[in-house]
Amino acid sequence: MALKLLIVDDSRSLRKVMIKVIKMCHVGDVEFLEAGNGIEGLEVLAGNWVDMIFTDINMPGMDGFTFVNEVRKNDMFKYTPIVVITSETRSDEILDVLGDKVAGLLHKPFRPEDVRDYLTRLLDIGEALDEEDESFEGYDF
Repeated sequence: MALKLLIVDDSRSLRKVMIKVIKMCHVGDVEFLEAGNGIEGLEVLAGNWVDMIFTDINMPGMDGFTFVNEVRKNDMFKYTPIVVITSETRSDEILDVLGDKVAGLLHKPFRPEDVRDYLTRLLDIGEALDEEDESFEGYDF
C-alpha cells in the first residue's frame, strides 16, 4: 500500500526538491499530492486522504498557520502528522503558535536524513527501509 503525502509550498521548485528527497529516502511506494498554498491544500484534502503533510509557513492566499489550523478542524485529519518547512529564524515562535498541531519543523536548507527521520518516526515505517541506502552524506536541500 502506497503512502500518500501532501506537499504545500508556493515554490514549485521546493515541492519538486521535497519529492526528490522523499524518493531518496526509499520509504516504499509514495503518491505525492501538491498544492501552491493553504487554499489549494485544503482543496486537495477535500477529495483525498493523506498520511502526512509537509507545509511551508509563508505563502500567498493562505499561509501555513491558517492552513494547519483549518486542517485540524477536520476530524478526518485531526491526527495526521504535519511537518512545517521554513527558512524562518523564528522557529520557536512558529512552534509556540502552532503548539501540538504540528509534529515538527524542518529548517531550509534541510538534510535528507531529517526528512527520512520524520517519515520513519511519524509513520512508523522504519522496517520497510532499504538498509543499503541509509547514507545521504553530501546532500543538503
